Amino acid sequence: MEEIEILKKAGLNEVQASVYNVLLKNGAMTPVEIASETGQSRENCYAVAKKLIELGVIEQTDDKKSKYQVLNPSALETLAEKRRKVVAKNEKFVKENISSLLDIFYANNEMPGARTLEGPDGIKEVYLDILRVKKDVYFLRTEADAEFWHNNAELREFLENYREKRAILGIHTYALTPVNNRAIKHTRSGGDNSWSFERTWMPKDAYTAKAEVQVYGDKVAICTYGETQISTIITSPAIAEAMRQILKIMMDFYKKNFPQEQ
Repeated sequence: MEEIEILKKAGLNEVQASVYNVLLKNGAMTPVEIASETGQSRENCYAVAKKLIELGVIEQTDDKKSKYQVLNPSALETLAEKRRKVVAKNEKFVKENISSLLDIFYANNEMPGARTLEGPDGIKEVYLDILRVKKDVYFLRTEADAEFWHNNAELREFLENYREKRAILGIHTYALTPVNNRAIKHTRSGGDNSWSFERTWMPKDAYTAKAEVQVYGDKVAICTYGETQISTIITSPAIAEAMRQILKIMMDFYKKNFPQEQ
């Protein structure tokens, strides 16, 4: 039933939606009448009606028979908005405090965790996660990211804000990047220093995959840039340390074998 689905999406459970729908279609009703229409017990209808009043979507009439009636259905929009804000607040809290649970988990278990995200929002989530973790980053850059970041004003603004916040938080980035004119210009202008960004150059054709790798704290993030963007965040102290050491080895190699003065 379409009405029930709308009500559930607004935040009501199955029984609450059923009671609301009956009141919507029949007007003011007593708990006994509601029970007759819904198949619920009278006691349960009292309890559900009380909860719906608390949620702000129905009211009790002044009638001595304790009848209930729906408020304007626009109240459901307010309920959905409140629900969205609570979910967003809870998500933010979990992301900011999950590290304590991970510490306990990895004290007794080495099984890695993984999250896969799609599209620009997935890539943005990786960068936001770096800010939450607040650990230095080892970064293997792909040239495929240039079109993604620089051809979209909103994404370009996000990246600039991320770089500024990263520097303010004292997060140092050690980057292995292909030589290109844009990066050279930025380095010569002093931009790397303002971003706490230490660059190791490698030949333009040394790494051509359309994926970047970022290692921070106990996490490894791999973001692919193409027609579809896929980001995977792997949480594992062992895997993160392995990838960090691999990137350090690569950086040492290119510092010794490729001109760093560009």
